[in-house]
Amino acid sequence: MFKVKIVFLLLCFFWGRITMAQLSEPVFDVFDYGAKGDGETIDMKAIQQAIDACGESGGTVYLHHGVFLTGQLNLKSNMTLFIDSTATILGIQNDQQQYYPSQLIETRYPNRMLEDCQRRLIYGSHLHNVEIAGKGTIDGQGDFNPWMNTKELGTEKDRPGIFAFVASTNIKVEGLTLLDPACWTQVYIECDTVTIRDLTINSGTLTPNRDGIDIVDCHNVLIENCDIKSEDDGICFKSGSEFGCKNVIVKNCTIDKLNVRAGNCFKLGTDGLGSFMNFEVSGLTLKNAFQNTALVVESMDGAVIDNLNFSDCQIKNCGQAFFILLGDRKRTVLGRQPRIGTISNIHFKNITGENFTQQYPSIITGIEGHNVQNVTFENINLTLKGGETRYDQSVMEYDGKYPEGSYFGNTPAWAFFVRHTDYVEFVNCTFKTESSDVREWLVTQNVGQVVSE
Repeated sequence: MFKVKIVFLLLCFFWGRITMAQLSEPVFDVFDYGAKGDGETIDMKAIQQAIDACGESGGTVYLHHGVFLTGQLNLKSNMTLFIDSTATILGIQNDQQQYYPSQLIETRYPNRMLEDCQRRLIYGSHLHNVEIAGKGTIDGQGDFNPWMNTKELGTEKDRPGIFAFVASTNIKVEGLTLLDPACWTQVYIECDTVTIRDLTINSGTLTPNRDGIDIVDCHNVLIENCDIKSEDDGICFKSGSEFGCKNVIVKNCTIDKLNVRAGNCFKLGTDGLGSFMNFEVSGLTLKNAFQNTALVVESMDGAVIDNLNFSDCQIKNCGQAFFILLGDRKRTVLGRQPRIGTISNIHFKNITGENFTQQYPSIITGIEGHNVQNVTFENINLTLKGGETRYDQSVMEYDGKYPEGSYFGNTPAWAFFVRHTDYVEFVNCTFKTESSDVREWLVTQNVGQVVSE
């Protein structure tokens, strides 16, 4: 027994040395700054002191062997926040400004998101070279009564998320478990070079707007190997400024919408002012979107969308596979006239779908005088719900309201309804229904050319 205990202690010692060896020097242990890690003492001051001491050193703030209760932490450039597998950060359930100060974000460009995301647990503004890593957990404890009354709160700005990074460069977040934010789990706004990897996310379902990952006007983004359970949009790209979203890779992620009525699995929009360009999206499992959509592409406020490639994805238990909408809400920012955007060169390849929950088809639509251009579906295999006994449904034109594929309702098609589109191609696609359906698989209105091979 004594020998076993000695071996165990030696293993713990060497495990600790190995863990420490992974940390960039110098290491700032939060216990050295007075943290208790007991889950009851507020450790906000101690952790912030460790962050301030780490500063521009290139070192590591180290949390381990404890549960650390805190409000907003403000990160510095050239640092790593390492949350060990033995550590949990708890967001304090307290609505006072001293814990979650309301702060307008400072973007580089006029941005429609300026007033959103004013409260957060971990914050980085105008930083560079920041990493948040480890195998630990961050629990936002968002199920707190003052944050539950969303009708009284009005917008997302008053409920704290877990991460917010603004106008920052070279940001990496990996390996963590993120739980129960009061609003968006994490948002990155006008950042360049963002890596999000190996995250486990469960937003909970008790209040709206609990997105998994929000990318707003960022360039050079990599998201991979994440397991996301979200009440609202799973991964959502937005554009509130001319900076736009460009050069994006998303791969090998699972997005589970938890059968909540709101939100979609993977979405470009709803805010869309600048651009969404050069996306490579692959290896996604998209499921449980209830009445809504697995893959969404929207230009609502003038965004230029071009060169999007989606491949090797599986869709299960969603209302709709694809929704592409070019619309006009006449929204803009200071110094720019409202405009109507464009959607072009969208390619879907090697995508399967089954167990759809609704009878409406995928929808591709622009608005009169502004067509979606060049959409290709290649090796798409969908088993749709079917079962409709009517074929004379009329389909509304987009009316400026909040855009969802489910909003258009049933159509005279069971697989695809295409309108105000220049060119659509179906290559080696198989579409069938679980139940017999009297409608055509494809209905087009004001379409230049449809090629089906």
